[in-house]
Amino acid sequence: MALARFLGQDLVVALGKLDAGCVLGPWRGTRPQDRRRKMRFSPVLYGEDHAHGHAELCLLLEGRCRFSYDHAGGVLEVGDLVVLPAGLPHAEAYVRPGEGYRLAWWSLHEAEPRLHVTRYARRGGFAMEHLMNLALLPADAREKLAVLRALAASPRRPDPEVLREALLSITLALYRRVLAGGEAQLDTRAQLVRRAADHVRANTGRALTLAEVAQAAHVSPNYLTSLFRAETGTPLGRFILVERIALAQRRLRQPGASVKAVALELGFADPFTFSRAFKRVTGRSPRAWLAKSP
Repeated sequence: MALARFLGQDLVVALGKLDAGCVLGPWRGTRPQDRRRKMRFSPVLYGEDHAHGHAELCLLLEGRCRFSYDHAGGVLEVGDLVVLPAGLPHAEAYVRPGEGYRLAWWSLHEAEPRLHVTRYARRGGFAMEHLMNLALLPADAREKLAVLRALAASPRRPDPEVLREALLSITLALYRRVLAGGEAQLDTRAQLVRRAADHVRANTGRALTLAEVAQAAHVSPNYLTSLFRAETGTPLGRFILVERIALAQRRLRQPGASVKAVALELGFADPFTFSRAFKRVTGRSPRAWLAKSP
């Protein structure tokens, strides 16, 4: 059981080593760029303006990771725990292409808290290993999530003992759930993909970016695109385009519809851009498709 092994061994061991020197955050002198080697950030996964309306914690489990914290870059070391208050811009990237690393992320969203584990490797690129729904935990473990939110929002640097105890309590609660009911009940990767697909289908009437869909799913763009393709066999960008063109086909069949009007209604820059996208999906231009359409 890969998830049980990760929780009961990898994560518990890493959290057990957590001390004050590893806790990085918004407090004076504790930002990654203050405590670790500075390095200019070069976006690979997503831009430095990436932020959430909820707090997050990020733990480096393996390797080295280039990290942008409030638009300043530094290199994380194994065991570093980064506290990210709500709204704080952040981003990750490799130090050098092909140099792998592994991260655990606690997303402290009020309604949909999650723990997800991500990895970058020379072979396979960026991937999401595990995604767990923390809202299903027992009440005492959910109370620890409230502790973490309070610590992330506090103007005072947290007591590492309190931080470690809260994270270990959550981890052990997850571990017990896996042993009792198997991994499937906690693995929410398919649910995340469905959420992304639902957001796309609800917004096909306008231009959509990968970043917007990822924001709706509360994950970074590259990890979502990697997961979406792994789960569905279809690139997320292609899925967005196919859904938009399917809507365009329905509108083109309506009486009095024109290619130009439909293109502009759906948020394409101009009819030429729309026609090119339409042909990529259907193999024909909109007018040629209409001529063949029953």
